[in-house]
Amino acid sequence: MESFIGIGLLFILLIVGAPVGFALGISGLVGLFLVGGMDAVRGVMDTVPYRTAASYTLTTVPMFILMAELISESGIVKEIFTAAQRWMERFPGGLAISSVLASAGMAAMSGSSTASAAALSSIAAPEMIRHGYKTHVAAGIITVAGTLAIMIPPSIPLVIYGIVTENSIGKLLIAGIIPGLMTAGVYIVGIVAWSKMRPNDMPPSTSQYSWSERFSSLRPLWAFIILASIVIGSIYLGLATPTEAAAVGAFGALVLPLLRRQITWHGIKEGFFKTVTVTTMIFMIIIGAMIFGYFLTLTQAAQNLIAFISESNSSPELVLLMLVIMYLILGCFLDVIAILLITLPLVYPLVTSIGYNPIWFGVIVVKLIEIALITPPLGMNAYVVSASTKIPLEQVFKGTMVMLCFEFVTLALLIFFPSIVTWLPSLMFETLH
Repeated sequence: MESFIGIGLLFILLIVGAPVGFALGISGLVGLFLVGGMDAVRGVMDTVPYRTAASYTLTTVPMFILMAELISESGIVKEIFTAAQRWMERFPGGLAISSVLASAGMAAMSGSSTASAAALSSIAAPEMIRHGYKTHVAAGIITVAGTLAIMIPPSIPLVIYGIVTENSIGKLLIAGIIPGLMTAGVYIVGIVAWSKMRPNDMPPSTSQYSWSERFSSLRPLWAFIILASIVIGSIYLGLATPTEAAAVGAFGALVLPLLRRQITWHGIKEGFFKTVTVTTMIFMIIIGAMIFGYFLTLTQAAQNLIAFISESNSSPELVLLMLVIMYLILGCFLDVIAILLITLPLVYPLVTSIGYNPIWFGVIVVKLIEIALITPPLGMNAYVVSASTKIPLEQVFKGTMVMLCFEFVTLALLIFFPSIVTWLPSLMFETLH
């Protein structure tokens, strides 16, 4: 009964608009009081906030956020888009493909989907519209392409998943590489097909660039390609922990733009300010989730759920289908971090108890959250793109609906062929220290 009261209170608080971190903490504390009285509440409050925030592993989060914000302020996205545009101009839907490639390049240096979408909105959208692309097409493609940043490492949601479930963050980040690249590939194939079926939506580019212009456009990218390779390569080869790699990435994202005079001191200040703001929000949610998690542990809610599923003789496939539907529904109303922290204490023990690989499931959950970022009514990326481009929200969502079909193709491939996710992490070297 106490677990129903606590979970019910949580959803009531979320419905009335309470901040997610406070909703989790308050409902958890009320539940703890019902189960163990004031002693249980006092014991948790004395230890959980500090012990959670002081976690060494959690320092990965602000480092990757700082890396993303500094990269966003540096203007590297414009250089990536310019290079992609010069190479892809003659392909069907060339500018749309350029936007996907630019987003994938940004994703390799940023774990923030909204930062990627915002940066690309001001660069790619005007260019596509200038070349005759329909407004909803340009906005929709940028909205969906931005989601690559939460799959291709460094990925903040994969880091959070690893922290909550106590899985290897390094393996999770490496596991996201092939699914992320495959997602970008499916987008590109889908865009080509879209442009063939509805050529008026994406008129061919009239620009023409020489081979020397194409190759010269790649020159500014090498430093950042090397930086991204060092961050991911050091994790894969076991030369650094994800936390150490994140720190190197953040340092490089500061130094490289300074050396190339691509960032101002105002931009650096903005990057640090945004990092503090986002990190504080995430830490508040994590602390609230830990309090709520203690309540669920005391009530044995996860164990009871597992027992119920076992007694119902539901197949693992049916359980997975129900979880997919649940995440898609939650994604319409909650943000990424909230979905992870609310659901994982209950869902993760269930998934592992029926035999699913925890690394594979982490990527599946992130893919479902990726879809949530572009679906109404919340669709955070859609709001970011709408605000950045001044394109009406309904036009943005109209453009995302076609791209959403391609997302479900990728999701189906990842579910039916788990080795796409698990193969690369199985080849990783162990961290040397």
